[in-house]
Amino acid sequence: MSYKNFAILIPSRIGSTRLKNKALIEIDKKPLIEHVIRGAIKSNLKVPIIVATDTQDIVNIAERCGQIGMLTSKDHKSGSDRIYEALEKFDPQKKIKKIIHLQGDLPNVSKKLIVSLADIIKNNKCIATPVVQADKNEILDENIVKCAASFKNPKPKIGEIGNALYFSRCPIPWGDSIKWHHLGIYGWDRSIIEKYIKLKPSNLEMSEKLEQLRALEAGINIKILITNEKPIGIDTISDLKKFKKSINAY
Repeated sequence: MSYKNFAILIPSRIGSTRLKNKALIEIDKKPLIEHVIRGAIKSNLKVPIIVATDTQDIVNIAERCGQIGMLTSKDHKSGSDRIYEALEKFDPQKKIKKIIHLQGDLPNVSKKLIVSLADIIKNNKCIATPVVQADKNEILDENIVKCAASFKNPKPKIGEIGNALYFSRCPIPWGDSIKWHHLGIYGWDRSIIEKYIKLKPSNLEMSEKLEQLRALEAGINIKILITNEKPIGIDTISDLKKFKKSINAY
């Protein structure tokens, strides 16, 4: 399948709060951001891979990997704002119509997951994002974002696609039903991110501190893909150790 009007964008800022300069921390002799870039390359979409960053060191790493590094403002409040600036600079003619938005601290997103998101947005003007079943330890963890979604099948299986109804740091929905752990990887139709960037932060977004709620409040459809994968987000020393262990397992 051709993805000729796609691009992969990766926001990466140097000023992380919980783990200082984490994008540059070396894991298995490569900085964290390089692991993310090489994961994007392995997706084999054969599209531009653009790292949107606020520091030249990260631009240099992207270029060393044979990809594109774009300097962006240090003032962006979200990764979506950062990748949009980079996209507009790289492609002012708007030839790129579809975007895969990876995170600069999720180093082990699989080819299958990237391609699955690309396939959803290929023929849909929407946002697409994956969820995985939350385990017991995650349900009450406010750092794990939960998603309430509707599916045609009352007992949806891996690979099924539904629609997001709400995102929260609380355990939703109520009761014994499955709690879905939202993974912060997105597919965007370009027209949607253009609309989204112009919106002011919404009340629910500010309450939950979740920018995807801005899209839902504006009536933007967010497609939900069920996966069985759980990429390791690097926010703490413990996360780093977990990722190193996963590398050594292969």
